[in-house]
Amino acid sequence: MLGMNGKRGFESDNCSSVHPRVMQALMDVNCGHVPGYGYDPVTAEADRIFNQLFEREVEVFYTFNGTGTNCAALAHLVTPWQSIFCADSAHINSAETGAPERIANAKLVPLTSIDGKITPKSLEDAVGGWQSEHVPMPRVLSLTQVTDDGTVYTPGELKKLCEIAHDHNMVVHMDGARLANAVAANQNDLIGTTCGAGVDVLSFGGTKNGLMYGEAVVFFDSQLARNFKYTRKSCGQLPSKMRYIAAQFIEVLKDGLWLEMAGHANHMAMLLYEKMSALPVFRTPFVPQANELFAHVDEGIKWQLCEAFPFQHFGPEPGISRFVTSFDTTEEDLDALIQFAASAKQYK
Repeated sequence: MLGMNGKRGFESDNCSSVHPRVMQALMDVNCGHVPGYGYDPVTAEADRIFNQLFEREVEVFYTFNGTGTNCAALAHLVTPWQSIFCADSAHINSAETGAPERIANAKLVPLTSIDGKITPKSLEDAVGGWQSEHVPMPRVLSLTQVTDDGTVYTPGELKKLCEIAHDHNMVVHMDGARLANAVAANQNDLIGTTCGAGVDVLSFGGTKNGLMYGEAVVFFDSQLARNFKYTRKSCGQLPSKMRYIAAQFIEVLKDGLWLEMAGHANHMAMLLYEKMSALPVFRTPFVPQANELFAHVDEGIKWQLCEAFPFQHFGPEPGISRFVTSFDTTEEDLDALIQFAASAKQYK
């Protein structure tokens, strides 16, 4: 097909296809005229399903993309004289081109992390440090789930961090671009991974898990959500034809498809880990917790392998590569990569 190179790789779950059911859902709502900006029956139904999913009334605001979703949520929660605590490896700190600071107009304070996770000690040290009008006031703790090192916060870990933040009058935001993978890794415990642990505001990812595009900001506190519709608009994240995002969320949430897709992606990462561990050209120091596998690839085959099966070259330690599996990754994809690696001519 025009514009497609045919390569199935492991560069990112952003590179995967759209689930066929999601594509059909888009086609099903692609008829007639309905009110714009979310004042339509499709969006109302998506709101109802989110309430059902979290077993409580939540405020949901649909958005376009991950960076914009994070920026709009954070911009709503801070003033310019307040700060946002996050892991030093967090996506908002390391991979969003300074957008949160530009759009939220507040300082990010990166905290030392271990395996991508903020520890209770690092958070307590930060909030217990010198506070005066000469430094930004701590306002938001932003947690990335799955972390940028591929690890998953457990419900217990999240609860402890949220308690510390709340004890210091902070709001907890979760960047859930890969929320589905984290929930699947936590035995499908959505509540324990979010509001049950104390998360106040959630960036609910969709694009990395079978949607064409679309995310959502979910508020578990209606007071925090007050006037967010104005923030969303002013941050450029108000979809005019909102039914197309809402329809996708309805399709994946209504019967658990979102967790089925994420669970499959996680399983494929573990299976790839097992297959790589059997070959001397790979060194796999970290067992994958979700759908990201980090491995050292022998330099003699690394670039050949990457040309055939694209993957990224960064991770928790120098010289490591990242392999991301998706809902549409197959065992045949894994076997093709392994067979290529086993037979590739090594260059020194």
